[in-house]
This record gives sequence, structure tokens and C-alpha cells, in this order.
Amino acid sequence: MNIKNLSYTIILLTILVAISTIAIHTAKKITAVSNKSSADNSPDFFMTAATYVKYNREGEIRNHIKTDKITHYAINNTYLFDNPKITIYNPEEQPWYIAANKAKSEQGKSKIYLWGKVKLIQKAGGNNLDFDISTDSLTINPDTKFAETKQPVKII
Repeated sequence: MNIKNLSYTIILLTILVAISTIAIHTAKKITAVSNKSSADNSPDFFMTAATYVKYNREGEIRNHIKTDKITHYAINNTYLFDNPKITIYNPEEQPWYIAANKAKSEQGKSKIYLWGKVKLIQKAGGNNLDFDISTDSLTINPDTKFAETKQPVKII
């Protein structure tokens, strides 16, 4: 084999090794993205007997969430709650106690969607009457202390 043929062979082998390396690297990236996409639809963590407390700037409790189980999904930063019990505090009136069979929040906890035997209770206080409200579903915003539903409600 002469030097010219040997040079061509070495160049050809170098090109094949480079192409193979690029192909393997690309395949690893595709596999990693594919695995990440399928993992996004799976829970990335869960907690049982969980409690979440949010405080205001003065250190007073604003909201309190207690749940049998909370499951987090990375996609849309979604939380699913089993048997949530939420307390929303307001300095001018008695706290609201909210319970349901299930709840869900997306993009954090600014809005919580509750369903399944939703119950809201507020005891009478100096600035408010006694409330006992039941409905099938409810959306609450704990920060603005606002709740709404399109379902019928029963107020006692």
C-alpha cells in the first residue's frame, strides 16, 4: 500500500469516526429529550399528611393547607390534593374553613380548584355572620380571598 492510499484510508477512517461520534451524541440528546417528555407527565414527588402555611410580612398566618396527600407534576407546576382542608385568615373577620374531596392548583398555589363535596364554613364574628356553604366545585384565590363557582350552592 503506497503512502497516497494510506493517507486516504486514514482520512476516510477519521471522517467515519467523527460522523459516528456526532451520530451517537445526537442520539443521546434525542433519547434524553424523549425521556424528559414522558417523565413530565409523571409525578416528580408526593407527600402524605402534608401541611403548607403561608405568612404575611408581619409574620401572621395568611393561609393554611392541610391534606392527606399532595402530588406534584412538573408539567404546569401542578399540585393534586387528596382531602384538602384550607384555612384562609383575615384580620378583620373570622377565618374561612374550606374542605373538599379533591383539589388542584396549576402554576403554583395562586388559584386552587376544589371538587367533590366542597364545604366552606365561617363562624360568626364581630364583622361577619355565620356561614355554612356547600357546592360540588369551587375555585379559590387564597391571596385575594376570593371564591367562585358556576355550580349551585347551598347556604345555611
